[in-house]
Amino acid sequence: MREEDVLAEWDGIVLLLDAYEALLSASQKETLNLYFRFNLSLSEIAEEKGISRAAIFDALKKGVAKLRHYEALLGLSKKEAAANEAMEKLNHATTLAEAKAALPVLKEAFDDGI
Repeated sequence: MREEDVLAEWDGIVLLLDAYEALLSASQKETLNLYFRFNLSLSEIAEEKGISRAAIFDALKKGVAKLRHYEALLGLSKKEAAANEAMEKLNHATTLAEAKAALPVLKEAFDDGI
């Protein structure tokens, strides 16, 4: 996997963590945050938690799978990205028609609580 792909994957997981962190158990939340936000290694997390690196690897794998499952069901991260893009278009609109084109996406986002 290319470095750009790895970074994009990492950023995508952090966005999912932003959206669905509250739905994770305390242990999953801590492990995912230590790895993806604080950039601790598997060994560092294992030492801090007093468990094996394999257990940390498994917890990360399961936690990421759970985040992806929530995104597949709810789509909050995707909807937020669409709303941000629509807001950018609205901010840079030079005509009324351009501004009106962004409104349905923003309305949907607000209706969804984003």
